[in-house]
Amino acid sequence: MDLHEKEKMYQRLIVFTLLIGMVIYYFEKIIGFLGWISTMCLPFLLGAGLAFVFNIISNNLMRYLIKWFNIKDTKIKRIISNVLAIFIVFAVFAAFVGIVIPRILFSIQLLLSNFPQMIYEFYIWLLDISKPVDAIHNFLQNLDINAFSSYAIDNVSKRISSWLVSGGANDIFGSIFNILSTTFSWFAQAFITIVFSFLLLFNKKQVKRETISLLKAYLPERDYEKTRHVLKLIIRIFTSYVGGTCTECLILASLVTTGALILKIPYAFLVGLVVGIGALVPMFGALVAALLCTFFITMASPVQGLTFIIMFICIQQVEGNFIYPHVVGKSVGFPPMYIIVAITIGANVAGIFGIIIFIPICSCIYQLVSEDVLSRLQTVKEVSD
Repeated sequence: MDLHEKEKMYQRLIVFTLLIGMVIYYFEKIIGFLGWISTMCLPFLLGAGLAFVFNIISNNLMRYLIKWFNIKDTKIKRIISNVLAIFIVFAVFAAFVGIVIPRILFSIQLLLSNFPQMIYEFYIWLLDISKPVDAIHNFLQNLDINAFSSYAIDNVSKRISSWLVSGGANDIFGSIFNILSTTFSWFAQAFITIVFSFLLLFNKKQVKRETISLLKAYLPERDYEKTRHVLKLIIRIFTSYVGGTCTECLILASLVTTGALILKIPYAFLVGLVVGIGALVPMFGALVAALLCTFFITMASPVQGLTFIIMFICIQQVEGNFIYPHVVGKSVGFPPMYIIVAITIGANVAGIFGIIIFIPICSCIYQLVSEDVLSRLQTVKEVSD
C-alpha cells in the first residue's frame, strides 16, 4: 500500500469516527428527528399499503371477472377493476361497521351484564365436579363468591366516585379542545391516506415507469438487474401473504361465526371476530384467540365452552388441510421453524404489527439468501470441475 492509499484510508477512518461520535452525542435529537419524519410520512406509508391492497383485488378482478366481459381495451379494464376494488373494500368496511360492530357491542354488553351470574354458575359447576376431591371441594365451599363477584363492581364505583370528587370531571371540559384537535388530525390523516392511495392506484404505471427510470439512471446494469429481481420478489411474497392471509382470516371467522350460530353458542359474532383477528398471527394466533373465547363461553356454560373448542378444532383441521393450502399455498416459501424466529423478533420490535409484517420480510430475506447460497455453490462446483 503506497502513501496516497494510506492517507485515503486514514481520512476515511477519521470521518467514520467523527460520524459515530456525532451519532452518539446527538442520539436523542436524531431519534426525535426520525420520529418526526416517520409521523409526517405515516399517511403516505398507510396510503401506499392501502393502494397495495386495492391493487391485489384489482389484479384478481382483471384476471377472473373482467375477462368475462367483452372489453378489449386494457385501460378501461384496469379502470373498472380499480373502481370495483375500491368499492369492495369500502363495502366490506361499511358492512363491518354497520352490521358486525353493533352485534359485537351487544355481545360485549351482554357479557358484562351477565358476568356476576356467569361467575356464580361457574362456581356451582366447580363445586359439583370437585366433590370427589375433598380438599378442593372444602376450599371452594369456604369461598365467599358473592363478595368476589361484587368486588369488581364496587371497585369500579369507588374509582368513579373518587374521580368525580377529586375534580376529574372538570378536567373533561379542559380537554375538549385537545379531543377535537386530535379527532380533526385523525380525519385529516385518514383523508390524506385515502386520497394518496387512490392516486397511487390509478397512476400505478407511471409510478412503476418512473421507478425503473430512476434505477436505470443511478445504478450500474448488474446492480439494476439485482435490484429489480429483489423488488419483484418482495412484491410477489407480500402480495401472496397479504391477500392469502386476509382471505384465510375472513374464511375462518365466517366459519366460526356460522358454526357458533348453528350450535347456539353465545357471543357468536364476537368469538368469530376474535378468532379471525387472532388468525393474522400464524401458527398459534387463532388457537390462543379460541382458548380466550372458550374461557368466556365456559363462564356462561361449561358445556357450550366444550362444544365451542371441539367445533373450533374441527373447523381448524378442515381449514388447515383443505382451505389454507389453496388460499395461501406455498408461495411464501418459509419453513415453520423460521416462522417462530420471525414472530419472536417481530413481537419484540413492533408488537402485533411486527409479528404480522416480519413473516413476509423474513421470507424475502430467506429466499434471497437461499438464491445467493445456490449461486455460490454452483460457482464452487464449476471451479472444482
